[in-house]
Parts: sequence; structure tokens; C-alpha cells
Amino acid sequence: MAKGNDSTSVRTHSGAAKSVITPPLGYPMGNWGLRQGVAKGIHRDIHARAVVFGRDGISLAIVSLEIAGLTNETVQAIKARIFQVAGIPIDNVLLNFTHNHTSPDTFVSLPREWMTWTTWLADQVAGCVFNAANQAIPVKVGTALGSFDNWTVNRQYPEKPVDTELGVMRIDDDEGHPIAQVINFACHGTADGGQYLEWSGDFAGEMSAEIENRIPGSVAIYLQGAAGDIHPFDWWFGNNASEHLHSHEDTALLGRSLGEAVLKLISGITVGENVRLGVVATSATLPRHQVNWPVSEAIQNREKLRAELGTYTGETWLPGTTTANTAERHPELYGWGNNEVGLAINQTLPSVNLVVRGFRIGDTLISAHAGELFNELGTEIKNAFPTNRPWVASYCDDYIGYISSRQPHEEIKDIPVDEIVDMKKYRRYYGTTTSPYAPEAGEALVKTAINVLKSL
Repeated sequence: MAKGNDSTSVRTHSGAAKSVITPPLGYPMGNWGLRQGVAKGIHRDIHARAVVFGRDGISLAIVSLEIAGLTNETVQAIKARIFQVAGIPIDNVLLNFTHNHTSPDTFVSLPREWMTWTTWLADQVAGCVFNAANQAIPVKVGTALGSFDNWTVNRQYPEKPVDTELGVMRIDDDEGHPIAQVINFACHGTADGGQYLEWSGDFAGEMSAEIENRIPGSVAIYLQGAAGDIHPFDWWFGNNASEHLHSHEDTALLGRSLGEAVLKLISGITVGENVRLGVVATSATLPRHQVNWPVSEAIQNREKLRAELGTYTGETWLPGTTTANTAERHPELYGWGNNEVGLAINQTLPSVNLVVRGFRIGDTLISAHAGELFNELGTEIKNAFPTNRPWVASYCDDYIGYISSRQPHEEIKDIPVDEIVDMKKYRRYYGTTTSPYAPEAGEALVKTAINVLKSL
């Protein structure tokens, strides 16, 4: 554990860099079950972006990858390589994923064809961090909180308010030249859709490109927030009337509009020299999701559904498909019972120990952890600090699944296994039905995260 430093006589140094990590063409796209084709083009290159801070013996790095996620093995290889080439301790690396769905499907498992790329990826990310550290100079830092309203929706409960808070950090050299901006917002990386067979950075990539074009020489780093149940536009589950169809144009509109909101906040930020650093880490225990059916019943139901529904073999989405209506149109994808078998098997496994980290950069506190945390839980962490609202960075480190709030768990806990797979009735609960964890898990994470931030 690295402790914070309160000395005003020591300057904080920082540097930033970015690297292209776009995979080769000809490799499977994945990340949408209705997209089974291979990549045939590149719409926008996928990037790794990093900013490094150092002060009085403490060094830390924030790394953003425009991909959906990676397995624990790959994440550990990346962090070990960062330590090897840049000397930044593994616990002091905030490795965050934008959860971009137009990137390799490597976040649940690592198919054989992706092993060479992920080995290369570790070198590229570590090289990016080294490049940032090698350019570190004395800096001034400031932050601001704003909002980016009317662009996102709770996909389970569209009537509920969502956290639209927008956190922006500005990092300048002593002459006032921008080095980097770090941006924290919560929205699923699903603006680009499964009708494309092209690698792309999704809206986060569009946002970063917009800011970097407007502030040449700087690096714009997106930190994904508590977006487990948050979609772009009006893509709440069951909505068949959306005018947005996951086009590149919609993606650019969202990303560039977010970039404009960031630029407005940047212009009003006052930066200062006294930038304290701190890192604290502890663990939270996440109990397993308990279901009301035995394994045998779940397997029997799955075999029945497989025979009835068949399988999908298309290269891409069919016209008119969005993430809001995929499961209703294609129950063979989400409603054939395999998830329910997994829950029944896994509910007897030990609880999961999750590392929850807290980072301090100046006056900004950041809660960082793995998992697709539901928005309401992320807001609870923020609300515990009314006078200095922290940032929440979910989707850090390896992929561990959804961490749901309690309400949807309570609403579906008694639904039998042969009914919960009905996508017209229960698709809205996706993220809860697929969560490996009980409702107590999210509450434990929130409590731990608050305590970690208070210790900074």
C-alpha cells in the first residue's frame, strides 16, 4: 500500500502517451452474439492511453484500453510488464477498459487465435506507460465536475434517473500547455453495433479523438464509470421504437458531443502545483448468486430450449436490430438456458474476493475495481462524499461479471427456471439474471469502496 504525501515543497511529475492496439483483420469480431463474422476493416483505430504521476517516491499510472475487457491472466501479464519496463508497482496501476464492444472478444476467455495478440498487447501497453513516464515533467493539475444529460438511460428501469456526472481532470505543464485530460463518465460501450465487421473505438474513441484534435499534443483518457445498467440514447431493453440504430454516425455524435462537454469544463478549470498522490487497496467479499432451481432441472430445461430454438449462425446483425431488441428477436441467443445452468452450478462455489483500490490525485479521489457495477451503486459511493464527490472507475482489471443492485434481484428471485428464460418478460433484468453475485455483493463493494476512499 502506498501512502499519500502532504508535502507542499515536492512537485508532482506527470507524462502521457497513447499507442495503437488495433488487432489484425481476418480475426473474429465477437462481443455481440449475433455477429459471428471476422473483421474486414478498420473504422477507427483502437488505442491504449496512459498518464503517469510521480511524487516523492510514489508512482502511479492510469491506463485506458478501448476494448471490452481481458482475462485475469492477460491483465496480470500487462501489469507485470509495466512494472518491468516502467517500475510502477502492480497495485498502483489503474487499468480501465472502456468496454468497447467493437473490439476483440477476449474478456471472458482467451481463444487460441487471440493468444499471440494479447502477448503483443502486453508489450504495447507497457511501452505506452514507459513512454508516458519517460516524458514526465513538473505539472499543475485541476479538476471539475459537470454533467452530460439526456444521452444515457437505465436499460432495466428507463423511468429511473441515472448518474450523468462528468468528471474532468486537466494536467498542464508549467507554461500552461496541456499534457493530458482524464475523463470519467458512465455509459456502456455499445454505441457501435453488430452490423459492422470493422474494428472501432466506439464513442469513447470518438470523444478522445475530438479532444486531441482540438488540443493538439495532449492525450484524452476515458475512464469508464458504473455503467453496468446504463446504455446510450434510449436503448432500454424492450424498446423497439428507437431512431438510433448503432450507426457510426450515432457513435460519432455521442462521442463528439461528450468531447464538447469536456472541453467546456476544461476551459474553466484552475490548476495548481500541490498535487498529492496516494494509493490504498483492500478486498471485499462478494457472495454468490443463489437461484431457486437445481442443476438437473436447469440442464433439462436447457436441452429442451436448444431443441426448440436452434442456433444463430449469421455474420452480422439483421437490419433493424439494436441491443434493446436483440433478445426478443433472437431468443436462441439469450433465452436458451445456458446462463441458468451456470448459475446453478456456481452458486455453491466460495465467495469471490475482489480488490478495491482508491487513488488520490490532488483533490480527486477515484474508486477503482473490477466488475460491471450498476449505476445506483456507483452513485452511493459518490453520495458518501457530498463535499468532494469522488470518481468511480468500474471495468478495471480482469472481467468478473455484473454487480447488480438489490431491487431487480428481489423482483426475480422466485421466478422458476423455465420462465426466467422468456426474453419478452425478463430480458429487462439482463445484468441481474447474468450476475454471478448475490445482492449483498454490491452492498459490500460500496461499503469497502467508501472506507478505502476515506482512508486517503
